[in-house]
Amino acid sequence: MLTYLRKNMKTIIMVVAILFAFSMFYGLGYSAFQSRKTSDQQGFLKIDGKKVDPRKFMQIYTRLKANVPGKLKPQDELFLQNMALGQTIDTVIILDEANRKVKVSGAEINKAIEDIAQKDKFNSVSELKATVEKSGTSWNEFKKLVKEEIMVQKMMERVRGEVKVSPNDLREIRARHILIRVNEGGEEQAKKTVDDVMARVKKGADFASLARKYSEDPGSKEKGGDLGYFTTGAMVKPFEDVAFSLKAGEIGGPVKTDFGYHIIRLEDTRLRKVGDGKNLEAEVLKEKQDRAFRDWFFEKKKNSRIEILDPSLRAADYRYKGQMGPAAEEYQKAIAQNPGNPYFHLFLGNIYEETGKLDLAILQYQEAAKLGPGDPEFNVILGNAYIKAGKKDLAIEQFKRASMLAADNKAYHEELLKLFGDLNLYDLVKQEKDEIARVIKKEAFEESLRKEAESKAKIVTE
Repeated sequence: MLTYLRKNMKTIIMVVAILFAFSMFYGLGYSAFQSRKTSDQQGFLKIDGKKVDPRKFMQIYTRLKANVPGKLKPQDELFLQNMALGQTIDTVIILDEANRKVKVSGAEINKAIEDIAQKDKFNSVSELKATVEKSGTSWNEFKKLVKEEIMVQKMMERVRGEVKVSPNDLREIRARHILIRVNEGGEEQAKKTVDDVMARVKKGADFASLARKYSEDPGSKEKGGDLGYFTTGAMVKPFEDVAFSLKAGEIGGPVKTDFGYHIIRLEDTRLRKVGDGKNLEAEVLKEKQDRAFRDWFFEKKKNSRIEILDPSLRAADYRYKGQMGPAAEEYQKAIAQNPGNPYFHLFLGNIYEETGKLDLAILQYQEAAKLGPGDPEFNVILGNAYIKAGKKDLAIEQFKRASMLAADNKAYHEELLKLFGDLNLYDLVKQEKDEIARVIKKEAFEESLRKEAESKAKIVTE
């Protein structure tokens, strides 16, 4: 599942960040984020000194989870938690700008709420309201969150809406260049060199040969300065402006950029090939809008002060940056604040295991299994750690316990079937096969009852 998440992360993020979709605020679960003693006091996240409502994180996390098929393992949930944290930060930064630049009417909020009720198959807005309030969220708080969703979308649309497509955006060019860098205090020398090379170019010297001799761009020097085909937005603006003003065979420059002085020769120009090619302008517009939003948001985020206050979220952030030592320290703080949460022990154990501290990992997995006695996943993880440590008998006991706890969960029995098979425990393999057969039979029976009930209901309706 973690492979699936990483492979599809871009798609999942786009679903959350761009599509106008809502999630309900009930049944948000995720016990690794529940019952935190520090949440009400200091908050879990601050951006530019302002506390972020943890429900915003839970809303995004729930929406992310809804786009992932199947049951998630704790490690998968950790990955989604980290992704949700990033999305929460991004949303708050955009919302801060939106509060200054866009407005949302009451009619827009009411229409969005009607859409939510319809999408989630409520009979009326009143039924939706009752469900929201039953979850512990007031109706006014819910409407505020809906309003903020609309504001974020409007801000994104505003930035994207300022983008226009020019004729140059519809083509791509192939160019060569010669780069003369400006070393510290060497402006005069660089200018002298580039003027000298430019004079040789104008006299008809071979451009590619001059590039191999004089250019200081390591990426194109040995290719005679050849940059291949590129589009608008791919190069720094001064370079792009000159390159796209040329006709094939023409020389431009010298033009100065942050990299130094460039002499440019245009080799070829042609129409771009984007998407299916049926509507080039629309495809290019979308691409340019996406790039404009990314550039706009990068500047906003770069200038924001982000403080992750919750230790478990800090731990996840460190972990996915590859900083395992600080991550372990933060999970230890999370455990001190919430000693009864099995997930923090599990995640700390996973860090120990990944860093070769198997004995410490097993201690944390044991604690997780003790604190979460009804979840077979803890026993499976502990059992696999015992296998890794060469403690087969202890592993078998954990796998047996996981089988008992799995009950009607076919996926767990299938996983245990493989584990027992790898251990050549054929009696236990048979036991798991019998359990899988029992669950399949039970599911088939329940499906037949459901179809029978639907059939009777249809007859009554007719």
